[in-house]
Amino acid sequence: MQRAALFVFLVALHACANAACQSGLAERLHEKLGTQRQLIHELTVCHAWHGHLGRSVVVLPTQGAAPGTLDLDILVVQQPDNGNSEHSTILARQRQTVPSRGSDAMAVSDIEFDTARYRLSALSQSFGLRIYRRSMAAGQPASSETLSLYGLDHGNQLHLLLDEFETRRERGHWGPGCAGHFEKQERQLSVVHSTMADGSKGMADLQVRQTATSSVNELQGDECVESSELPRFTESTLRFDGRQYRAASPN
Repeated sequence: MQRAALFVFLVALHACANAACQSGLAERLHEKLGTQRQLIHELTVCHAWHGHLGRSVVVLPTQGAAPGTLDLDILVVQQPDNGNSEHSTILARQRQTVPSRGSDAMAVSDIEFDTARYRLSALSQSFGLRIYRRSMAAGQPASSETLSLYGLDHGNQLHLLLDEFETRRERGHWGPGCAGHFEKQERQLSVVHSTMADGSKGMADLQVRQTATSSVNELQGDECVESSELPRFTESTLRFDGRQYRAASPN
């Protein structure tokens, strides 16, 4: 019962998050920017920025100038007190070009606002966006998820702090019958506050915990049997170098 209630809550939350886009906010902002390329509606994001009254993060995707790319206009928008999105003000803008389709047939399938709160610095406010990609290649299922982090300073300048860090990747290959090989890699980020005052230029470090697993399917008699290897765990650190987060040099 609790699980069903949680599902209903999440669906309602998602619907509320997209309500502003459905009201025409994305189209009005796209027109205000004067971008000539057509808006890709199914990838548009409009989400309230939690803890910041009246502010929303809006992502306007269009086809990039180079083949196989997307241009993302990431906006921080202030909504008026009366909720009329026609009078929304763009406080900050960041343009990012990302691959939309790679040589591995992976294509962008969704873009979402990350609801986690990233307190990276006392001098800026941060949020994240996740980009999902999926491959529909026959016999070679694959998917990935990346996280980008942005910081808004007190001058309303928006900075790309972490550029498409891959947090999940799954790959597989189906052969004849039930034969198959599959690999999965997941990375979890956590903010380490203890270093905010030292070598990271006032920015917290990001600790990365990675889990990698693999499995094989094979026919044993009349049954298709899956066997999995033990998961492999590693840890690393991302450190801010003055512009973006990079892999920290080993001690």
